[in-house]
Amino acid sequence: MLPMALAAIGAWVGAGPLPALAEWLAIIWAALILAFVAGVRRGYGFGNPSASTGVQIATMLAYFIPAGAALILAGLQQQALALACLAGAYILVIALDRQAALQGNAPGHFARLRPVQMAIAVVAMAALLLRRLI
Repeated sequence: MLPMALAAIGAWVGAGPLPALAEWLAIIWAALILAFVAGVRRGYGFGNPSASTGVQIATMLAYFIPAGAALILAGLQQQALALACLAGAYILVIALDRQAALQGNAPGHFARLRPVQMAIAVVAMAALLLRRLI
């Protein structure tokens, strides 16, 4: 999460090409991390036979598709939409991973970890989006 936070700071305080570069790098990093989180959720289903396969696949897709969409949107010069897509997906991770942990479909520590961890990503994406819209 630290690279996303640093990119948001760099976009706000940087000069010249730094803000645009920081925004691009944040989008790429956020999408990669989101795709990784999708894989973690799907992988948990393989290692825990009591986890719901349907829930794992649906959650993986709910994380993976926005990650890919954000990269495509950024490539189409739609950074604001990419940032909004990523922020929304990270909000989804907060909600779904916490609930999954409480139901045994994700590691138990996700109930505590994910809200704090993913809130950093949400704030960073929101800060980048706000900078772009101002």
